[in-house]
Amino acid sequence: MGEDIFVVVRDLLSQNISIDQIKNRLVKQGFLEADVDDAIERAALQLRLKKIDSTKKMIGDFAWKEVLDRIGYGFVSHPFLNILFSFSGASYFLIGFINGLRTVLSLLYSSFLKEFSRVHEISKAFISRSGILYGFSFLILSFAVVVRSPLLYSLAFLAGSLGVVAHGEIYTKFLRDNLKKERMGAFLSRISSYGILITVVSLLISGYVMDLFPLAGKLVSLSLFGRTFSVNVYGYLISFEITAFAFILSGYVLSRIKQEMTSSQAKMSSFVKEFVTRIKVHSGFFVSNKIVVFLTLTSIITGLVQVLGNSFYGIRIYNEFKNQFIGGFLNVAVVFSIAVVFSFIGPWFTRRLRHHIGISPMLVFGTLLTAMLPLSLAYNPHLIVVSVATALSIVGSSILGMAQGFFTRKLLSEAERQIYFSFVGVAVSLPLLILSPIGAYLGQVYGLVFLFKMLIFLLVFVATPLYFLIVLLYERTLEKAF
Repeated sequence: MGEDIFVVVRDLLSQNISIDQIKNRLVKQGFLEADVDDAIERAALQLRLKKIDSTKKMIGDFAWKEVLDRIGYGFVSHPFLNILFSFSGASYFLIGFINGLRTVLSLLYSSFLKEFSRVHEISKAFISRSGILYGFSFLILSFAVVVRSPLLYSLAFLAGSLGVVAHGEIYTKFLRDNLKKERMGAFLSRISSYGILITVVSLLISGYVMDLFPLAGKLVSLSLFGRTFSVNVYGYLISFEITAFAFILSGYVLSRIKQEMTSSQAKMSSFVKEFVTRIKVHSGFFVSNKIVVFLTLTSIITGLVQVLGNSFYGIRIYNEFKNQFIGGFLNVAVVFSIAVVFSFIGPWFTRRLRHHIGISPMLVFGTLLTAMLPLSLAYNPHLIVVSVATALSIVGSSILGMAQGFFTRKLLSEAERQIYFSFVGVAVSLPLLILSPIGAYLGQVYGLVFLFKMLIFLLVFVATPLYFLIVLLYERTLEKAF
């Protein structure tokens, strides 16, 4: 009888029925009150321990996923992808065009998923499959380098962009919804700090491996069952495969995590028409509001600089220093490891600087800092100078991002901000799709040095005046307020 009542009580507690209701129901059924109290105490303890074990398992699974993601992002970082894109036989024009198209697809897909997630819960299975897709894209990328097929590389590169959006942005929301910050544990709550270290170490190891086993491959002798075999080992294949399996395993780990939130059964394809309708409804907002026009123009300029810069910075550094210092890929790894570190401390530095010099001077300061990397690559290509310039450019980008957010909050109402942040990616997509190939063509015809000079011009002589206009609008708003 004791075990029977214990099972009944445990099942009722599992259904979130209150203790008082359980007690009243069982006493009315003829069970002794003392037996009911004892069963409730035992069942509550068992369920509490089970929940603790379940939470620990969830924390462990999330931690493993984070580690695998950081390894994946480190072993084949964006500069490496573009260097190997050029090794596949792609021209500078194709590299710039595909990077621009990749950015546009990512912006549109990100906006779509954000709008979809406002009305529907995105399932764990979708995020998991996106991670696996992203992982498999690296296997195809490595094969494209082997067969020297720029077209195959381009297709895999673009497919990977869709996988990384859901695997990155949407996963973050999934983590917050299913595991509160206070329950994350020591490692997971500090994953941003530990993740930087994992990414940097992975990046440096990858650079070393790619230099140790160069593009043409390196013969390695292996002994097996008393016989010696010679195998041609390619460093980029090792790095690509590590990255691929890291993201595939990450997606698999995510698929095993229990989802506390109930996902809707709505299909994304059914939301496309509604998303297009929302774009049409809000399209006028980006041309009728003067403040929004200026903010969008600055986003287009800085976005174009980032697309073209990220397409060719790594290639320029590799080609300039491949026979100097510590090796081609390892040189690139060192430079961009510094960038990874400063991307972490940049926001902290930006907040401190804002309190000392104010928001308006920071715009000029941030723009000039952002221009330091193309400036060093165009006029003083020395590895140490480029490394310092990379760190300064990351800080500058952080400053501009903070300033953009500040003026958006101050100059737009809450409703306007929601529209702006929801659809600014869509608004800048078409200009980037047109301007990126133009910039890539100039780089193809006139060389990367000319392209970097053009990026400096855009930042200093186009973006900076636009920011000054935004500052003037902000000051006029303050005057009207008083």
